[in-house]
Amino acid sequence: MIARTPIPQSVIDDIISRTDLVDLVANSGVKLIKSGREYQGLCPFHSERTPSFTVRPDLGFAHCFGCGAHETAIGYQMRVYGQSFIEAVKGLAWQAGVDLTDYVGRAEKPKVAPKPKIASRADETERETETEKRRRRGQRMWQRGVRIEGTAAEVYLAQHRGIDRALFLHNPVHRFVPDYEFWYRARDAKKPEAIWTGPALLTVMQYRDDRFAACHITCIDLDQPKGRLKLAAPDEDRDLNTKRVMGDPSTAAMRLGKPAFVMVGGEGLETTYSGMMVSGHSGWCSYSLDNLVGACLMDAKGDRHPYDGRRRLPSVVPDMARPGMLWPRECRERIFLGDGDTKDMPMLRAKLERGCRRAAQEGCKGRVAMSKPGTDFNSMILGAA
Repeated sequence: MIARTPIPQSVIDDIISRTDLVDLVANSGVKLIKSGREYQGLCPFHSERTPSFTVRPDLGFAHCFGCGAHETAIGYQMRVYGQSFIEAVKGLAWQAGVDLTDYVGRAEKPKVAPKPKIASRADETERETETEKRRRRGQRMWQRGVRIEGTAAEVYLAQHRGIDRALFLHNPVHRFVPDYEFWYRARDAKKPEAIWTGPALLTVMQYRDDRFAACHITCIDLDQPKGRLKLAAPDEDRDLNTKRVMGDPSTAAMRLGKPAFVMVGGEGLETTYSGMMVSGHSGWCSYSLDNLVGACLMDAKGDRHPYDGRRRLPSVVPDMARPGMLWPRECRERIFLGDGDTKDMPMLRAKLERGCRRAAQEGCKGRVAMSKPGTDFNSMILGAA
């Protein structure tokens, strides 16, 4: 008997390229509307009223600007149908006519058609209920936390990140848990499992009306030079993102400082705290760059990438219906922080430009502040310490 080998990446790529992503998503129950090269609909992975989920068949992925989901055909099949990696690959391979006999056995039509479980199939009340459930889970995590004074969270921010204690030590937006469990689902597993337990910094995210929105989690390992946990995926050759969000962060912010006329805003609390120290301004931050600057208008095309003409840059035209993080009303001048060590600088500048244009359309001034070339804001203050 010949031993079966793992599926080569070339075969996986072939399955993805042969799969009609638009049909895959539409057949799962998501109603899509064509808009230029994209298709838009309600996200199947989180509850929302305004569509933030897009399918790009030309690029081979689906992306949600609300929750950050980003999937190829295989990833989408796994998430929406609750399948393992092998189940998803075999199902799509059967539809695409790809032979997997030499790797995982013959790809066959499933005996029972899988049933999708997606948020966009629920009615408005059910979607709101699901959002509330996520918020409650985040609240329960937040309520577990204690003050960060004297904990690993204080050491992480003050010693490993060089943040001024006056900014964070008694700031009520932060808490600490000593035993956060990091859960991960392997490609061939049906259920996730806890692969790490340890200290974590909690930061509350709030809607503009002050309500609790989400709990942002930073996993800590004080043996690392910068204090943040490094965790490798057990089943893949890649590092996992050891920051997580529990709740509904769509329009929410981490309020690191008080509302002011001029404020800085960045992706992540370390960048934003560092920008506050460099500039002397107060600041709020988002959990992602896309959420900081808001979504782009679907019909608007970005310029050709200057280093790769096959790709386009993100559009600089904002979609005012999908604002992302909402800044305080008191702020009339928004300073968007950009790290000078970003690998794709044209992409970063395009997105920050979109944030500035959004600010202008909302009657505010928007401008960009970049850290020194080749470094980020946090490295700047660490170097000056």
